Amino acid sequence: MARSGLQRGFNQGILQGVKTGLGMAGQRTGYAGGLTDGTANMDKLQDPVLLTGVKTGLGMGSARTGFAGGITDGTAYSTKLQDPVLLTGVKKPRIYCNADNVTTNTGLVITLTDLIASGFTLTNALGTNNTPDLDTRSIFNLRNSLDFNNAVASLYPTPAFNLNGKTEYSVMMVIKIDPATGYIFQVQDLLNPGSLVLQVTNTSQTIRSTFYGGQPGSLTTSVYETAGISQAERQDWMILTVKCRLSQPGGVGSEQEVYINGTLKEQLVSSNFNVITTTMAATSTFVIGNDREDFGSQGGNIHLGAFLMTDYWLNESEQLRLENYFRDYYGHKF
Repeated sequence: MARSGLQRGFNQGILQGVKTGLGMAGQRTGYAGGLTDGTANMDKLQDPVLLTGVKTGLGMGSARTGFAGGITDGTAYSTKLQDPVLLTGVKKPRIYCNADNVTTNTGLVITLTDLIASGFTLTNALGTNNTPDLDTRSIFNLRNSLDFNNAVASLYPTPAFNLNGKTEYSVMMVIKIDPATGYIFQVQDLLNPGSLVLQVTNTSQTIRSTFYGGQPGSLTTSVYETAGISQAERQDWMILTVKCRLSQPGGVGSEQEVYINGTLKEQLVSSNFNVITTTMAATSTFVIGNDREDFGSQGGNIHLGAFLMTDYWLNESEQLRLENYFRDYYGHKF
């Protein structure tokens, strides 16, 4: 609008809409006419139905619409949600299972179905006492969970697999922790570097992560505990992500990271960790829940919704997309 036209409009009171307002015309005239007339290139009224892409959000529809539509549409080159089932090639997880896909053998043995055609399942063939209980509709979105409610309840992969030759791995779990000491997850090979022990150390639900480095016959450890977690977080379902590697590309302390709901939550307890042996051995295996091998058993203390493991260190983008998938799947922001 030229300066003379603008001045003429204000001085003579003929500027449409913004001067007439609602008092001089109907609501449609006041908003559609008053706020947009005379400024054809700048709409001042937005029908929310017409919003697309990242502007749709969760407020205008279901969680699925918000996550699958709003967060990813319009950003075709950078998906913000990653279904682990769709990962292929070197990014394919080693194993991915959840408590919504299980089979039972006469009610005594629960086997979590392999969802990514990896050839592995999670099971316990040691009898009723060793098998966690299935709790149906116990998580958000009416999803199932497994209750590791005694001192020997555990799951392990079948057939057995190892991390021979690998240098790093990541674990992501949807879990809830009871106020009791016990094990969460272990990569067991205390003769060689690369072992990991995740455990709850007290009734305040502190999670301790111990990762082993050094060399065979002379192992070193990096020990961290979760910090800055509210009581509400400790007592609720969470996404627990742990990343470990036999290297320190970012200096001391960069050999492992522990996240709760996508936020780094760790403080150093002790460390003499060093890197001598840089690959893992064929004897490594893993157990979810209370131990059946090297460390003895403790009381049951976890509930498991989903378990995912990769044989690589998840970068920030990969981690975020997988966490967003679980937020979508369980219908909860975590």
